[in-house]
Amino acid sequence: MGTPELAAIGFIDAVADTAIVPVVGLVEATQILVARRVGQGRARAIGPIFGRTLLLVGLVSLAVALSLRLASGPVAERLISSPEVARSVEDFFRYGAWGIVFFALNLAYSSLWAGLGRTRILVGATLVLVGVNLVVSIGLIFGSLGLPALGIEGAGIGFLGAELVTFAFLSIETARRLDLGGIGLRRHGTEADTSTRVIARLGAPIGLQALVEALRWVVFFLVIDRLGEDALAWSSLVYACYALFLIPSQAFAETAYTMISASLGRREGGGIALLLRAVAWRAFAITLPLLAAAVIFPDVVLSLFTDDPELVSGARASLRAMAVGMLAVVAAEIALAAVFGTGDTDAGLFVEVIMSGTLVAWAAVAALVMGLELPYIWLSLPFAAGVGLVLSGIWLRTGRWRRVVL
Repeated sequence: MGTPELAAIGFIDAVADTAIVPVVGLVEATQILVARRVGQGRARAIGPIFGRTLLLVGLVSLAVALSLRLASGPVAERLISSPEVARSVEDFFRYGAWGIVFFALNLAYSSLWAGLGRTRILVGATLVLVGVNLVVSIGLIFGSLGLPALGIEGAGIGFLGAELVTFAFLSIETARRLDLGGIGLRRHGTEADTSTRVIARLGAPIGLQALVEALRWVVFFLVIDRLGEDALAWSSLVYACYALFLIPSQAFAETAYTMISASLGRREGGGIALLLRAVAWRAFAITLPLLAAAVIFPDVVLSLFTDDPELVSGARASLRAMAVGMLAVVAAEIALAAVFGTGDTDAGLFVEVIMSGTLVAWAAVAALVMGLELPYIWLSLPFAAGVGLVLSGIWLRTGRWRRVVL
């Protein structure tokens, strides 16, 4: 792929994250609620929760996919200064938009298994997802394996195919491993109606939090767009590395969600601080080697995403700045997950708004007012994460989460 396609990657990720926001609110609320019911010993209440979630997620994601398919091109043309980059965004979503449906359903399955504390199945699902995506995307992007070379449109098809196969895998494994009758999946009535109301109450702030987080990256890349196509391509590469480095933290943040909600269901809220330290230590242990590789061997890391030496050279300094800043990001991810895990999703939304506002403000001032170079703009990430970490820590120490009853 050339510079326009690489420049489009950041926008594509940001747009997809923004579009999936309604689903994120539903599935994260489901995970919190499932874990709480596990802690309370109410196994038969889990089925109605998941059943309603699956239905809602399917309907919402279909509407989102249709909107992306129809609107991504015209919106990209209005927001992005480069016609080539805007066209690349539209090409990806020609088929990639429909991958959102299966991506959303896979998130629903993930929320169920994470809430149950049985995440081993998700390891298999991830291997299936990555394997299919790599084979199909590489084949269709570059024309390998006898497939036509479709460029970034092939990446969209690869995304759709990978999510579809992963959905089939999770459906089969869930039916095989889980006693669907034992968790009351076929139950309806009062329990299902109650779970829908609770999911909506918890999910609305979570969805808004995901929207704010996604929009901050849309605005961030719009700021970078004003610096030119090269700066946008460099930042897309750095963002791709950031997304990769964030995976362990997000996984452990999901663990924090589940463990904290389940412990509160057992009325064992006094051990939150100890639990957080244990989760954060493990997240750092896995992430630090990745960050060290980015700082010491930035060209090697960037070469995973492009073979263009000029792009690698341009992104090198920004990658190092981002990698060092990830130290703050890891801690902030775990702390914010703890806030949401308590069930006080309003407080989590407040922290996210302040954190995202800080990131956008730093980036805009650094780029458009002070005219600083790209690495200094990427320092907005650790500064914003530091603010979020402090706010989350203060809120957790106040004990105000005790007022939330699920």
